[in-house]
Amino acid sequence: MEGSAVDNAQGGDVRTAGYPTLKETDITRQIRTVLKTLGIFHFKHFGGPLAPKGISDLIGCHEGKFIALEVKRPGGKPSPEQMQFIADVQRSGGIAGVVYSVEDVIELLGLKNRFLF
Repeated sequence: MEGSAVDNAQGGDVRTAGYPTLKETDITRQIRTVLKTLGIFHFKHFGGPLAPKGISDLIGCHEGKFIALEVKRPGGKPSPEQMQFIADVQRSGGIAGVVYSVEDVIELLGLKNRFLF
């Protein structure tokens, strides 16, 4: 998606101007609130020493498709393992990407028609 703030396995633009400095946990909380409000099944993946590397922060299912959202602060960069996980999900028919805001999630999941803006 050229010109989009949403990264994908092929890379993409990252918007940083105009965003307040937020922690990744704040952005994740905002995204989860919107997903819950819209009734989109999801959960937060908590990595650890025994978890495979690269699994996205938020995992779920939307309209029958697996979703994986790697949440980053504006300007943040995903690891090679995270980008590989995103590519694997996309190749398998799922929806996956690096997101920097609620707006990115709305765009990635095609939810714009569910809002008044």
